[in-house]
Amino acid sequence: MNVLDHEKLHQKYFEELSRIPRASFKEERVSDYLEDFARTRGLDYKRDTIGNVVIYKPASAGYEDHGAVILQAHTDMVCEKNADCTHDFDLDPIDLYIENGILKARGTTLGADDGMGCAYMLALLDMDTPHPALECAFTVQEEVGLNGAFALKTEYFTAKKYVNLDFGGRGKGTCTTSAGGEMVGLKKPVEYEDCALPAYRLFITGLKGGHSGSCIILELGNSLKICGRILKEISGSSDLRIVSLDGGLKNNAIPRECEAVFASGAPREQIERAMESITAEIRNELKFQEPELSVTLETAACTRAMSEETSADLVDLMYLLPTGLRHRSLQIENLPVASENLASVRCKEDYVEFQYSLRAEKMSWRDQMEKELCILAGIYDMTVDVYSKFPSWEFNPDSALRNTLLKAYKEVKGTEMELLATHGGLECGVFCDMIPGLDVVTLGAETDGAHTPQEQMNLESFDQTFEVLKTFLEHL
Repeated sequence: MNVLDHEKLHQKYFEELSRIPRASFKEERVSDYLEDFARTRGLDYKRDTIGNVVIYKPASAGYEDHGAVILQAHTDMVCEKNADCTHDFDLDPIDLYIENGILKARGTTLGADDGMGCAYMLALLDMDTPHPALECAFTVQEEVGLNGAFALKTEYFTAKKYVNLDFGGRGKGTCTTSAGGEMVGLKKPVEYEDCALPAYRLFITGLKGGHSGSCIILELGNSLKICGRILKEISGSSDLRIVSLDGGLKNNAIPRECEAVFASGAPREQIERAMESITAEIRNELKFQEPELSVTLETAACTRAMSEETSADLVDLMYLLPTGLRHRSLQIENLPVASENLASVRCKEDYVEFQYSLRAEKMSWRDQMEKELCILAGIYDMTVDVYSKFPSWEFNPDSALRNTLLKAYKEVKGTEMELLATHGGLECGVFCDMIPGLDVVTLGAETDGAHTPQEQMNLESFDQTFEVLKTFLEHL
């Protein structure tokens, strides 16, 4: 049974996309869907080796000389779920439901980021509405470093006008600039030894998490940092050997949960006292942002653990590794302009790996944060892997395309459109580098909770924004 209104094509296609598993690096099925969509409608298309699909639709009658426009959204979604959710992102459709006009998913991310933009493009490609020639780019691997956008070729496009459909938020504005950034991986070599000491499982849960760009300014709790502080407090009064570390899921999400298994010969009462003491301090610090923070300690079992020296290094690293807001704008209220997100930790057979996402308006800030991590990595005998660098998108004060969008928005909604900036990474910068002189705008419906199982989309805004998009294209 359908959850959304299939009489509205953008709602129909959002639900169809929600039935197709589309994790980053696993977009083959949605690329197949898009290729079949174009072929059955007689539309020209290109599909490249990475999985990007560009579908072309000729201009409507009377719009042949109006100049083509690129519409773009990404097909992949961040696959986050609650700990008690059994959803399989490789197999299962997203379980949609509507509550008071808000579209949500049971236990998982919704995929409005960016199923919303993909659905808009599919609807436009499948309906008769006035528009110039459309070059609809469905990119892959956006959530893991804009990889799909980087793989596009200039010759795929003729347009000098570009609409990015990956900007949600309040649904009342258009973005005018976005951050650049990069991903960083830090690997610490480790060796395991036989261990017969009592073992414990420390589990951090209940945090809000969120998009590491838009939510970093909220100073939310980071489960890895909380875990590191607690382990550091415990190790100060007792021996401690790390058995395993596991926390965070995605580079672009603030980690909500972290699990540490450790061994210690100290009395359990002593360990609990240390844990409860530092946890009380952390709760007091985060009482406004993270009222649901949960810290539990359980008995575990182990047959091997890392050496005391290696364990001490890892505890120190979790304590020292920086995360959070670095700089905020002095021109735009509540806009971060530089940040770092300690996103995840994983134990492998012979190393422990930490993953970071760095974001900055100015690339010099990004480079500074990278160098600081490299220095810290050198002190603790870690290797560094820097990848997925992407450029920022700078503000254009003379955008004719933006002026047209502002007029269309007011015509449809009767109010002025807000000019916004984001600390998120958009593909706009990549497109601007690829096509010199490109005029850029962004558009999206009202959404919230991106990259978390609390992700949601306002359906009235989803409908209204589509009307704005159609009116905007009619005026081009």
